[in-house]
Amino acid sequence: MTGGEDGEDVAASPKPCGTEKCKKIVKDADNGIRCDECELWFHAGCEQVSVGFYKELQKSRTQLWMCKKCRGSRKNYKQEIIKLRAENEEMKEENRKMDTKVKDLETKNGEMKKKLQELEEKLLSTKSDITSQVMNMVRDEMNERDEMQKRANNIVVYNLPEPDGTVVEERIKEDINKCAYLLKDVLKVEVGVTKVIRLGKQNDNNTRPRPTLIKLENESEKWHVLSKAKNLKYANEETRKIGISPDMTKRQREENKKLRDELKIRRDRGERWQIKRGQLVPSFRQQTDNSEGATGGQ
Repeated sequence: MTGGEDGEDVAASPKPCGTEKCKKIVKDADNGIRCDECELWFHAGCEQVSVGFYKELQKSRTQLWMCKKCRGSRKNYKQEIIKLRAENEEMKEENRKMDTKVKDLETKNGEMKKKLQELEEKLLSTKSDITSQVMNMVRDEMNERDEMQKRANNIVVYNLPEPDGTVVEERIKEDINKCAYLLKDVLKVEVGVTKVIRLGKQNDNNTRPRPTLIKLENESEKWHVLSKAKNLKYANEETRKIGISPDMTKRQREENKKLRDELKIRRDRGERWQIKRGQLVPSFRQQTDNSEGATGGQ
């Protein structure tokens, strides 16, 4: 806004010039001009407004004018706005990236939850399987101990000739007498026999005698008989092929086979070992030979 001929009466409301170096009152004759931004009055000369442009401003009712300071501020504002817009765009881009990352994380989180659920189900299943296996192992072990306890006093005689009688009672009596002869007369052991039975079904076509199970009164008698069993092959021709072993469970038979295989390997190497009460131990001759060798070396 300008003062003077067509402008506002500057003198009616005297204002100092807004220019820092001037500060003099803007009068009617001073070609005063008011900033449309800060609304301060200025001398046209102080703001370096040309006479021609000043006249244009006087004629126009719509053209706006700003002082140097406001123009500088407006320019700064514009630059700030441009900067803010750029920063805003950067933030929008960052937000888009963050949204993408969040969606990716949500997807991965869903996958992790699914895997975790599958793992938990697998662990529960594994735990159930392990529990079942442990229970089965405990049950098998208990059954094995029960079987071992039932067989603790038993021995099994192999290749004992089948009885000749045709009546069951006669055949049983004959087996009892044969076992009594074998134990008392051949092996020279006094033991209490509580039961004698043939194992397996009788088969007329089977030329090999069925094993005979002898149940003794206690376990110590069993080991006493087994300690004498090796004498059968030296007694007479009838007992040479007869063998005696402890009554074993299926697991014990498998373990016994492994022991015999190991015994064969050791004996093939020239070592003297024997199986005694389910374990491989050096034979007496092996111990004697080792002792003599040690003495001779000294």
